[in-house]
Amino acid sequence: MEQKILQHEALFRRMQKMTADQIMIINELEQSIPPQDLLDSLQNGFFELSENIRKLGIQISNLEKELKTIKLNVNQTLKPESKHLDTLSKQEKIILGLISLEAGNPDQAIEYLQDILKKNNKNPLRAQILMALGNGFLERAHASQAAYYYGIILREYSDTSHVPSALYYLGEAMGKLAESEKQKILWKELIKNHPKSPLAKRAKKLLIIPDNVSD
Repeated sequence: MEQKILQHEALFRRMQKMTADQIMIINELEQSIPPQDLLDSLQNGFFELSENIRKLGIQISNLEKELKTIKLNVNQTLKPESKHLDTLSKQEKIILGLISLEAGNPDQAIEYLQDILKKNNKNPLRAQILMALGNGFLERAHASQAAYYYGIILREYSDTSHVPSALYYLGEAMGKLAESEKQKILWKELIKNHPKSPLAKRAKKLLIIPDNVSD
């Protein structure tokens, strides 16, 4: 009988301990659960983030479709039998021309950009394309062709921000063509008229010209 009482007391103590442990766990859980307003705020933030991710996914998908279309046009125009250059829209030609410039192929770019290059106007895009063509040919060691496009910039866009770059790189092209005197004239003009340009400072170092240049 006494043994049974001891067993019941031991069982009772274990149950008391288990109950106390459960109460402690419940208290910890209650303390760890954020307030309802915080939960609502987090939930709203989650929904907003999900919506932004969904919209971003749509934008990425649209960009991928546009890129595929452009690549398809590039592939088709490279094959005369599949699509002729004349059938491309002006926008398509410009896009393909810019892609060709980016790829380091100014010769192909000229084919696509003939329409805008032939227009004798102050179109800012045309000026940028002329500079890009000059730079592209200069990088490929075609100094004469590069000089041609830099010259157009200096004649037709003499009041634009492209002039310092055109003067410097035209001088560089002249140097490659063994026209050292023309190079000096161009760089002196750059230093005199655009002294604050980083390219003017570079030209000054290359020419070793004193600061009081006036001619």
